[in-house]
Amino acid sequence: MDGDTWVEQGQKIGTANELREYVAAIGAEVQHMQTGLGRAAGSVLRGRSWLDTPRDERFDHPDLLREQLDMSVTPAGMAAKDAVYRQSLAALLVALDTVAHATLTAWLADINANDPGRPA
Repeated sequence: MDGDTWVEQGQKIGTANELREYVAAIGAEVQHMQTGLGRAAGSVLRGRSWLDTPRDERFDHPDLLREQLDMSVTPAGMAAKDAVYRQSLAALLVALDTVAHATLTAWLADINANDPGRPA
């Protein structure tokens, strides 16, 4: 979706079903963004595209975060530009995870409001 579509769609929501659909669409878009950004970052860090990486060497974005990006201490000898790049990618992936968690929370709240005893 382009930049204004989300805003326009959000302004037109008037029912609980429309809100459910909107939250589900956000969740799906976030998942696509996580996958794409994780693959792109992994490709840059490994120096070859995702498609050119053998399946047994591919990893998902949580692994990428833990092993390659998220730093509490900058490794010795790492250039500042590399550290900023890695930390920025880590922050973007964490932000997308936060949105994914928020969409799950909204879905669970909707289930709870309709039937608190229903298995989630």
